[in-house]
Order: sequence, then structure tokens, then C-alpha cells
Amino acid sequence: MHKIRSQYPILEKFTYLNTANHGLISQDLIDYRMGVLQKMKNSASLYTNQRNVFIDQVRHTIANFLDAAVENTAVIPNFSTGYNVLMEGVPENAKFLLLEGDYPSVNWPVESRGYDCVYAIINENLEENILAACLKHRPDFFCFSVVQYISGIKLDLDFIVQLKQQFPDMILIGDLTQYVGCEEFRFRESGLDIILASCYKWLNAGDGNAFICVKEQVKEVIQPKRVGYRSTRNVINATPEFIGRFESGHQDMVAMGSLQFAMDVVQKIGLDRIQIELNEWSEKLKQAFMERDLLSDAVVNRAHHSTIFNITGDQELYDRLSEHNIITSLRGDGIRISFSYFNVESDFQTLLKALDY
Repeated sequence: MHKIRSQYPILEKFTYLNTANHGLISQDLIDYRMGVLQKMKNSASLYTNQRNVFIDQVRHTIANFLDAAVENTAVIPNFSTGYNVLMEGVPENAKFLLLEGDYPSVNWPVESRGYDCVYAIINENLEENILAACLKHRPDFFCFSVVQYISGIKLDLDFIVQLKQQFPDMILIGDLTQYVGCEEFRFRESGLDIILASCYKWLNAGDGNAFICVKEQVKEVIQPKRVGYRSTRNVINATPEFIGRFESGHQDMVAMGSLQFAMDVVQKIGLDRIQIELNEWSEKLKQAFMERDLLSDAVVNRAHHSTIFNITGDQELYDRLSEHNIITSLRGDGIRISFSYFNVESDFQTLLKALDY
């Protein structure tokens, strides 16, 4: 597993605990991107005229990776772009359930459009809070991040399956940006109706690539309005497809090819192996932080957690970590630390030494 570290020169100089902010770019991915750019330089439209076939291949890779339907999968430049196109097609009288303090790119596009919004609190009782809000308010939509970007609290996906069974008419929209690439995930079985994610974090795919996958029944409720030449897959005067509304312009072959490349890398490593590794890190980190009284009760009292932790600390601690060449992020009221599968025991020990300094 950790032979992959040689792909990331930054790990020779720094202890990188910041994947929740931005994933790393491997040397192999750089070589791939340079290869695509060389083809564009040398062949211009002789190469880029293959864009539609190429993007369709990427679409197949995404669908296979997530167990989604190819015809209901679109490539998009980032989460926010696809999410806003989605919101443009939601009925004006819809009621939304959101999580209080969720990622702004999840909540703001809903709130700014004036929809009726109700909220569930993010704490150790997150699932119970969501269920109570659903029973009380009967929302039409529930939009949420599977893993919270500040605290790292991870929603129980078995609960999501049960929630969908209990409220079959409620449309569940999941932001997978802090989740995709961390463990095995099957969209068809998930209980989610729509998933979106930017892929520059845990997939280490670089910037400018993302995806959206929807289930067939969603098309009866949401009617996106955006349209362009590519929305009809190049069939002139044809009726734009639902999923084509998210691909209204030309797609960046370098960026989308990078996503396909990154997913292939993860498949070769094995999501099962990555999941085991990250689960071990989650337990180890939680124990170490609990011993130092660095975690909120909301995290301490939950049975399972991601590898994103927000520890008690201020600018002074952040600067001390930086002085030890440890890369983290200031988020919320503390310091966000995130371990990926390329991190090793020496990273863990370096962190503890700096914390105990």
C-alpha cells in the first residue's frame, strides 16, 4: 500500500494531514496529463474531435466505480456547478431538510433560492435528529454531506437506507466530496436518489472534475433548465436529455481523463484495502485525541467516524504544527486533521510529538 508514497514528492518534506482540503497529485497523474496536452498540441482537433467518445468512456468508468446507471451519470467541473443546475429545476414550493452547519456549497444554493428550509443539528445524535425532523416537517428533499467537512462526522449509511424506506417520496441528495474514494459504495443500494462530488480530495484526481448520478424516478420531480449543444449529445434539433442538462458545454479532456485515471488507480489498490486502512486510522486517531482531550463530545460519543478530525486548538497550535512541517487546516473552532491511505506510522508519531511539545 505505502509504496504509493513515492508518487508524491511532497511527502518527503512534509507530514501531509490535509487531504480534506486537497488531495495530492501523483507523478503518474502528471505524466498522464502531460500526455493528453501533448496530443492536443500535436493533433489539435484531430484529437479533440474524439471528445464525445472519450467523455462517454469516462462516464462508464464513473458509473462502474459507483454502481450507477451510465445513462444517468454526468461529468461536471465541480460539485457546486452540478448542484446549482439541479436546484434550478426543483419546484418553487419544495420543502428542504438541511443539516445546520453543513458545507456552505450544500446549504447556500438552497437557502439563497428562498425554499422553505428546516434543519437538523449535527451532534452525537445526528441520525435521531434527522429522523425527528423528517417526522415533524415531512420535507420533500433532504440534502446533506455524507461526511462533514469540519468535524468529520460521518452519517450512518445504513440509516440512510432505512430513512428512504420510511420516507420513499422524499428525495435524498448526498454530497460525497469528503467520502468518495474512502470505502466501497454502491449507489443503487444506498438509499440516495442523487449523488454529487468533486474529486480533488480523497480520489486525488486534481481539479476541475466531478460527477453527478441520479436515479430514474428523480426525473419526474426535478426539471433542470440549463441547455447547450452538448445537452443533446450532438444530435441537432433533438430534445435535450435530463442528464445532458449537466453537460451543456464542452468538457475538459485533461480534467475528466484525470478522474478516470484516479478511479483506475483506486480500483487497482482496492477500495476494500483503503477502507480497512482508513478505519484503522480513524480508531487510532480518535483514541489518541481522546487521551489528550482534544475532541468534542459529538465525536467522542459516536461509534464510527471518518479520518477527518477537528481538534481543539488555535492559531498558536496551528503555527506550531506548521513549524514541524505538518500541513493541516484551520476550520471552525479548531484545527482539522485528515489522514489518507498514503499516511504512515511516522506521520502519526510526528503529529503526536508536535501536539505534546
